[in-house]
Amino acid sequence: MKELKIKQLYRTENSKICIDIKVEYYREVFHSWDFSPLLNRDLDDDLFEYLEECTREIPRKYALKIVLHLPERARDEEKEEVNTTSFRNFFQYKMRKRRISRRKTYGSALRYAVYGIVFIGIGYITENLVDRFSILKILREGVFIGGWVLFWELFSTIFFTKNDLNESIHILKRLSEAEIEYHYN
Repeated sequence: MKELKIKQLYRTENSKICIDIKVEYYREVFHSWDFSPLLNRDLDDDLFEYLEECTREIPRKYALKIVLHLPERARDEEKEEVNTTSFRNFFQYKMRKRRISRRKTYGSALRYAVYGIVFIGIGYITENLVDRFSILKILREGVFIGGWVLFWELFSTIFFTKNDLNESIHILKRLSEAEIEYHYN
């Protein structure tokens, strides 16, 4: 997105792009059905999606600032501190989960490669052992096709899934490092 458009969509404060969020009370940023301890609560799904999308469209060269706007009656410095810690814990938890997914993705890619090589190898080895019109020829062709499908999965995993996970991890890292500020009106 062009720089001018970013500056029209978002406020800038001390060279940081602000993501403004208006809430009535501190608890509103968390998932309403999450009853885990406050420091480990999940963010509201819509809020998390909003933060992810904002971070995705703000170029990486800009630092982020998450600004929560609350009414003056809600002011509570202790809750601010707990909320800020909860935000960071949530983003770091999501990052750990995505890193585990990335590790599993690498394992899957390795399995696809090994099985693909085995299937295609079996197809080549049995090429001269099979009659031209036998049912085994059909099975051999199926093994070849299976090998190529596994290679397609390998390339899909390496070039698409891994990139999506890496981008997601980077977004979460930016969010976990973002300054969090509270404004009251």
